[in-house]
Amino acid sequence: MRFWFLALLLFVALPARGQDLPPTHLKVVGGLGQTIQFKNFEEPFWNKELAARSNGRITAEVTPYDADGLSGAELLQLTRLGAITIGDVPLARVASEDPEVAGLDLAGMNGDIEALRRSVKAYRATLANLYRQRYGVELLAIWTNPAQVVFCNRPISGLADLAGLKVRVASAMHGDFVEGLGGISISIPYDGLMDALRKHVADCAITGAISGYQIGLPSVTSYVSDVTVSWGPNILIANHAAWQRFDPQLRAFLSAGIGELGDRLWQDAARETQDGIACLTGGPCGAGPAAHMNLVPMTDKDRVLMRKSLVDTVLPRWSARCGESCGANWNETIGRMFGLTVAASD
Repeated sequence: MRFWFLALLLFVALPARGQDLPPTHLKVVGGLGQTIQFKNFEEPFWNKELAARSNGRITAEVTPYDADGLSGAELLQLTRLGAITIGDVPLARVASEDPEVAGLDLAGMNGDIEALRRSVKAYRATLANLYRQRYGVELLAIWTNPAQVVFCNRPISGLADLAGLKVRVASAMHGDFVEGLGGISISIPYDGLMDALRKHVADCAITGAISGYQIGLPSVTSYVSDVTVSWGPNILIANHAAWQRFDPQLRAFLSAGIGELGDRLWQDAARETQDGIACLTGGPCGAGPAAHMNLVPMTDKDRVLMRKSLVDTVLPRWSARCGESCGANWNETIGRMFGLTVAASD
């Protein structure tokens, strides 16, 4: 009760302060348009909530990055140049250009959302400094998509059964994880995922549980593991010069609202992860009729294999891509927290 009372007070207080805000209209590039997170949270926040909280003085319009046909690298560059003031960048889409960012959520490392939140806390300053120095952008928030799990169209009883199977991945890091388990990684874009599984180009795939349900993966796969391979962190960034030109009251107003939006997105990621597994395996499903896939629960053996793949394959390969200073910084931040160390690259 106290939480909702305080939230109500904040909601009421923000429009009152909004009376003194300079009239401002923002153009924002948001996350992936198909997702619940964009439709239910980002879009209403930018298009409606800001205006309501500021008595109409602050307005915005948001479009998902996929509607604009932008890659993560293009979104970063356009924000750097000031063509975009505020943008939501999926870190997986920029990890090939900026390998440091993959260190936040290495495959096999963050087994639950609380572990990911601890990683964010430990690594946030690293990301903020990187993007300010390299691109001239301000890090406003970090949030995540739901957990990435494994779907298969062949019977599996755990991660050990991925050995020898062709597994669809969308990033080098997931490819390293699969290969560390003895599997064969195949890089396939999201829009080719269904066709690859239907035609048995791939035996398995790593993707989000709820997104897998939404695109119809139960029609082409029969087994789903609830092992969290990784998550899907996004950063919300602003052009640094434009952000600094904003009136201090406007920056404070936006920061408070973005902070609340972030909290809601974190809560939703945890909820969607659970809902996704339930929708896939015959449980209560608010997104539609439940499918009846075979659930493969995580075992102690899976935990051992995840750690082995992370330590023996994912970390060394990522360190080689990232470089010595990057690895040293990771050792002092996230690595220290998890009791992990990457060796200096040759």
